Amino acid sequence: MDISFLFGFLAGGLTTALSGLQIQKFMNNRKNVARIKNKKILDLDRLFHDFPHFMSIIKNDINNPSHKDVREFFVVDKEAILNSFVPRFRYELSTEILPALNRLEELGYIEKLKNNCLHYKIEEEFIIQLQSMATTAKE
Repeated sequence: MDISFLFGFLAGGLTTALSGLQIQKFMNNRKNVARIKNKKILDLDRLFHDFPHFMSIIKNDINNPSHKDVREFFVVDKEAILNSFVPRFRYELSTEILPALNRLEELGYIEKLKNNCLHYKIEEEFIIQLQSMATTAKE
């Protein structure tokens, strides 16, 4: 047996095995992404069930055409005065809102910004899901 034939045979076998593993890894990743998306949709439905008042306010604010570019919000006391050049939503601090904010943050729908108040950035995925819920409700 020629050494080049043996080397080519082993290299081909190794390449085939490695590419097969990569294909399996890619297919499993696609299945996991679909499963995670379905879980997030179910979690969003659960949020609307657990915190209906707050979630409906956010949904209405985001789906309002005059607020289409707003991507941040504050949660403050009723008496607090805020001035900002950047358009932001403002929600009143209550006992219902804090668990909802924690859950939204755990799911990755909002991100707390670094400062000394409850200031959040709304993720695009959350906005898209709320807008799709509004369009399916209209149909």
